[in-house]
Amino acid sequence: MPEPGFELPAALNYSVLQRAQAVAIREFDYNVLVRPLEARMMRSIWRIVRQREAAEDALQDALTVIWKKRLAVARHPNPEALILKISIDAALDATRKARRRLGREIPGLPDDRAGDPAAPVAKEAEGRNLRAAILEAIGRLPRRQATAVLLHIIEEQSYEEIARGMDCSETTVRVHVMRARAALARRLARQRPDLVAGLEGTGKEAVA
Repeated sequence: MPEPGFELPAALNYSVLQRAQAVAIREFDYNVLVRPLEARMMRSIWRIVRQREAAEDALQDALTVIWKKRLAVARHPNPEALILKISIDAALDATRKARRRLGREIPGLPDDRAGDPAAPVAKEAEGRNLRAAILEAIGRLPRRQATAVLLHIIEEQSYEEIARGMDCSETTVRVHVMRARAALARRLARQRPDLVAGLEGTGKEAVA
């Protein structure tokens, strides 16, 4: 699916940056650390949320968190990994908020389960169903497991990169991803056995 055709929302009010200079936090430079990643942040959020307004809100939420943690971001050994981790967290929050409002429905994804399997769009509908089921299941995982597996699937980050962004060991990341995949397989086997076959080799293509 092509990326959304809309402009990114305004990142930060530059009066805020001026206030930052006033308190002598010189380590954080938005133009250097964050602006080059804005498009990538939005792509990652969009692949999870798939709804324009919710994606824009999630991006703004991520930018707000980055601003609040600006000193930690600037001093982090891998600022890019931390920024993308914050973006994934914001997208997860957006899907969880939507699920609380709409029950089990994933925002921006029509329910094609009742569609005619003989229709020309049956294969595409099946793909959307698989993606919706996977993202719904991911949204129910513990936060750190969900973040780790999404960074691994969507951003295709290595375990080392994820560990840096999450401030934990590489072994811990591997455990998070392993447990997340096992939980996803169990949930889908129980709730959507018709889609379990599509989970094998689940990777970026399943949620792209």
